[in-house]
Amino acid sequence: MKNRKVTMQLIADRVGYSKYVVSKTLNGKPGVNEATRKKILFVAKQLGYLKTDVEEEIDKVSLNTSSDSFVLVVMPNHRSQNTDSDYWSVIFNGVLGNLENHGIGAVAISNKNKLSDNVKTSNLLGIITVGLINTELLLELNKHQVPLIMVDHEDSLITADSIFMNNIDGLSKLTSHLIGLGHKSLKFVGDLNYSRSFYDRSIGFRTAMEQNDLISQSETGIMNIEYDEEFESNFISELVDFEKENRFPTGFICANDAIAKMVMDVLINRGYSIPGDFSVTGFDNLNMSSKLNPPLTSVQVLKEVIGKRAVSKLLWRIKNIDFPSEKIFIASEIIIRPSVDVPRKESIINNR
Repeated sequence: MKNRKVTMQLIADRVGYSKYVVSKTLNGKPGVNEATRKKILFVAKQLGYLKTDVEEEIDKVSLNTSSDSFVLVVMPNHRSQNTDSDYWSVIFNGVLGNLENHGIGAVAISNKNKLSDNVKTSNLLGIITVGLINTELLLELNKHQVPLIMVDHEDSLITADSIFMNNIDGLSKLTSHLIGLGHKSLKFVGDLNYSRSFYDRSIGFRTAMEQNDLISQSETGIMNIEYDEEFESNFISELVDFEKENRFPTGFICANDAIAKMVMDVLINRGYSIPGDFSVTGFDNLNMSSKLNPPLTSVQVLKEVIGKRAVSKLLWRIKNIDFPSEKIFIASEIIIRPSVDVPRKESIINNR
């Protein structure tokens, strides 16, 4: 697979500034404030335009690998977690691209495959899993006694390094933004059993609400709706209950952008306006988020960075096998768009 070239325009797209500002920053020219400069340099390093300290350290490490050495990359291939996903495919490509940059081969399988049936493991350097992998397969993978890095997942039975977005902090900042706009009645919408990321995002929501005395132990503020083909109908049922009792929240903070889109579709189809009646937010900042009507407020996830960082961690782990396992959190940033506004001032039931 050919790795996509990292350009100034790509960096500009990721940080939300113009190519001109990015160019001035990377060329050390004046006229860029310190906060903007730091953000651009951080993203440029993470995308591989500039070398990070970790990459410089890895460059000094001789892995003593043969030409047949490779890394096994495992994808779940269920629900939305596959290489067709706007989210997971970018992480997956980040992994493969960084392995290619280091001259290391990769073999990709899904959790539906049996490892012993598909891969000869005599020259296996390590394993990177991407997304939710079942415990049975993780135990099988762990038998090979090579470094294991898990992206966006962990398992109590497996000792391994893991890479996550800072989901708690990202959702807490997003919730705090809406509270700052004046929202006091908010709901988190997501399936807490779907992934560790969804669960952590719900913690971020609760943390911000509790810090502002807007939630109690008896009222969690969580709409725990299974993330499957029945999601929209189940959300409608919850909405009908709100309508019957005229006890609406003023905003829905969704576990990811796909859920946020479904929530927006349901609300608009039932005659509500966004953000006039409800503010709606997502998480992941997928490509479609800015194209929705209205454009969706979300949390920026540097998806390529997660994949690249997993490779960097694996190469470090190969040379530091005796160190304790680590959990790495990648920082996130909220992207404000027109799907949020100050809360409505009167009952929307009376205005419909």
